[in-house]
Amino acid sequence: MRMSHQPSNILFVCLGNICRSPFARGLFTKLVDQREHKGVDAESAGLLALPGNSATFLAQKVSGEYGVDLTGHKAKLVSKKLVAGSDLILVMEKSHKDTLLTDFPMATDKVFLIRHFARFGSRNRGIADPYGLNYDAYRFCFLDIEDAVLGLLEFLSIR
Repeated sequence: MRMSHQPSNILFVCLGNICRSPFARGLFTKLVDQREHKGVDAESAGLLALPGNSATFLAQKVSGEYGVDLTGHKAKLVSKKLVAGSDLILVMEKSHKDTLLTDFPMATDKVFLIRHFARFGSRNRGIADPYGLNYDAYRFCFLDIEDAVLGLLEFLSIR
């Protein structure tokens, strides 16, 4: 992947914006802050989000165990404004990319699977949705996203 410039606005997208994309945004933001890197912001949204919904209980529990606080998270719907204001849009599944590009064809060059940046395993598979599943599914999801986020930070040279 080549980028003409360093992205300064990253958007993480999933379906409901209550598990996966909040995990990604929360972890990315925490790690960028720890590295005291300035000039890059992250947001999250969902293709079918119910605005104002909080992250699920298990998403809050698992992320909290890794130092990511999602207690104040409020879901938001993907919008034209969010898409237009993002330099890089990272989705959790191929179907999310397809839907996003159908709704926002102008985003073609900036939408990628989050696992495109993964350090381990397939870069072409999606991140499994833990919604409605057990603690272990949420933990696996978080760790899967962590691998991709760490790879993204390496790609962006944020150390």
